[in-house]
Amino acid sequence: MLDDGEFAKALAALKKTRPGAGKGRWLFLKGEALRGLGLFGEALEQYALARKAAKLDEELRLETLLGEARCARALGREGSALAAAKGALALAKRLDMCRPDAELEWALALRLVGRLSEAAALLERLHKAYKKDGDLAGAAFALWALGGLYRLQGRYGEGINAFEESLASANKDKDEAAAGYALFGLGGILRVAGFMGRALDCYVRARRLFARTDDAFAKAYAECGTSNVLRQMGRLEEAYAGYERAHKLYSGLSDWADLGFVEWGMGEIKKRNGDFGAALKHYRRAAELFKGRSEPRGEALTLLSLANLYYLTGQTAKAEAQHAAALAHIRRHGLHTHLETFT
Repeated sequence: MLDDGEFAKALAALKKTRPGAGKGRWLFLKGEALRGLGLFGEALEQYALARKAAKLDEELRLETLLGEARCARALGREGSALAAAKGALALAKRLDMCRPDAELEWALALRLVGRLSEAAALLERLHKAYKKDGDLAGAAFALWALGGLYRLQGRYGEGINAFEESLASANKDKDEAAAGYALFGLGGILRVAGFMGRALDCYVRARRLFARTDDAFAKAYAECGTSNVLRQMGRLEEAYAGYERAHKLYSGLSDWADLGFVEWGMGEIKKRNGDFGAALKHYRRAAELFKGRSEPRGEALTLLSLANLYYLTGQTAKAEAQHAAALAHIRRHGLHTHLETFT
């Protein structure tokens, strides 16, 4: 059931099963089902229990560390993601198994903490290896990761190509989930590059793919991404309604970092409608949600929006100070957020 994406059914079946001597594996599978449902925090709890129960089963310990790295990364927990990925890579090398998976998670952990050049070099090497071996799934994932990295670096042309190649590999592999995430990445980078029509088409297609799945995280991402495009197109009422749906879904998943982007987007709409008081509340909530969750770009967007809002309300000195703080933050993290037009 897990391999077929039926995560809710798998979790229900596991709960009805008595683990016996295989308790460690049972706990790990519960973690995998919860991760598939987008419940990353609950999955981490099961992985931690599985790792303790694994004892001398180093293969299970490796699989558990990989699961922990994936969930911690999704939640923006830098320290936990780095520690789990580092542990998984060391164990993979020692056991001589799952090494590409461990290297991939290490690269993604490096990307999370802003070590982009190191992450890019490793991801590019992994992509070449996957392509040489004819591993379509591995190639699709590596290209998806590279596309997101290129976007952060402002390399839009290369990022668009990476996401398009990721989509092609996923389609060739008949992997609808991978295709959906490639479409998310492609939609996002097309939006910031100014191609709104194409971006909206990507989100509509991705949304259709995930509508019939158990992936609540993907459903929330589809709502937020679509709303970002609609906002840029001036379709503000539709965008705000989509943000409200995303808000409910992300709240249910306890995904506070992504909820921060929803709050920021809602603030942008309120600002454009002249409701500056409501916009300020959304921005302040976004700032709290981004704090300590490895989202420097989200923090940068909020700082810049606050500076703009203060200026709109006649608080010029406060706006200048806020803008200076935003630029200092952006440069400290090696970002280019202040140059984006279609965020």
